[in-house]
Amino acid sequence: MATQPTSSTNPEKPSSSGSGVNWEREEAHWREAHGNQPYADKNRSYDDYAAAYRVGAEGAGKYQGRSYDEVEQNLATDYAHADPGSAIPWDTVRPAVRAAWDRLSGVISPRDSDRGFRGSI
Repeated sequence: MATQPTSSTNPEKPSSSGSGVNWEREEAHWREAHGNQPYADKNRSYDDYAAAYRVGAEGAGKYQGRSYDEVEQNLATDYAHADPGSAIPWDTVRPAVRAAWDRLSGVISPRDSDRGFRGSI
């Protein structure tokens, strides 16, 4: 009987890390939204940033209840392990990690028109 590959061997599958993140849904969102992000380098594609988005999304579940500032170094380490051969350094992808984190941790940005506006009741 053949076993199904886990997310560590098949990055297209949702996370099985216990983070509770539906990676397929998040990937679809970021694949569509990436080009409109202020940090997106026009010379790089979504695929170049995919590991960063995944680290941020999974980190929001993995480090639930903690602030981004508390876990940023952990996320940098997670990114280094997730995409060790990446040509994109942490300082460049940090905003993408933060955007994915914010999206799933409940932080609402004024630019997120589909999620409401900060300060509105």
